[in-house]
Amino acid sequence: MNYSFSDKVLALKPNAIREILKSASDPDVISLSAGNPAPDAFPVDAIREISERMLRENPIGVLQYGVSEGYTPLRDTLKTYLKDKHDIGAEDDELIIVSGAQQVMDLAAKTFLNEGDVLVCEAPSFVGALNTFRSYNTELVGVPVDPDGMNMEALEKTLDENPRAKLIYTITNFQNPSGVTMSLEKKKRLYELAKAHNCLIIEDNPYGDLRYYGENVPAIKSFDTDGIVIYSGSFSKVLAPGIRVGYMMANKAAMAKMI
Repeated sequence: MNYSFSDKVLALKPNAIREILKSASDPDVISLSAGNPAPDAFPVDAIREISERMLRENPIGVLQYGVSEGYTPLRDTLKTYLKDKHDIGAEDDELIIVSGAQQVMDLAAKTFLNEGDVLVCEAPSFVGALNTFRSYNTELVGVPVDPDGMNMEALEKTLDENPRAKLIYTITNFQNPSGVTMSLEKKKRLYELAKAHNCLIIEDNPYGDLRYYGENVPAIKSFDTDGIVIYSGSFSKVLAPGIRVGYMMANKAAMAKMI
């Protein structure tokens, strides 16, 4: 049969991450390409004990359908954690649980991008997120990354030249793949530019809680008074990627459409 694929998937190619992981799984290969946590760091015994206790004490709650927003006690715990540690979470914000942080990118693209709209990203950036944006026939425009984060002069020029820019995607802490952390000065400038050009910011922070030394740089979301920042977090790097649990915080009006 000659399949007639939709325009959204016609140009898609095999996922580069899958190919990387196939090579990295070879026991004779020491891979520096994939961002896999060390297996010996997985809290296997703790997860086994917690899983057994949950299925013993609350099997229906674990196995039955739940609300789209995610498990309420986990959402409440995360709201408190983000507020206490990162000063994130305004009165007009909402938080939901997602199936890994990449679902945040999918929901944001689905909600805000029309075909032909522009998404501005760091160059280079995380290929998994970029492939998600591409699946919505979005035009990606890259901005160079300096040792202290995205080049703001290039970002301003890019926004001026692309009136159809809707979203700015940035990995602000230990950026993938460059490893750099965006300075507070640049975070504030990025926020100003996004607001001036009527753009939303996706602040992807899967690595922020892996800091071993130095001071945390405040998140862009922590000074988001206009509801333009979609904050993405994940347990994939700090707990285990196989459980597929991430979270998203955004303004309630935007979140209602994503839910």
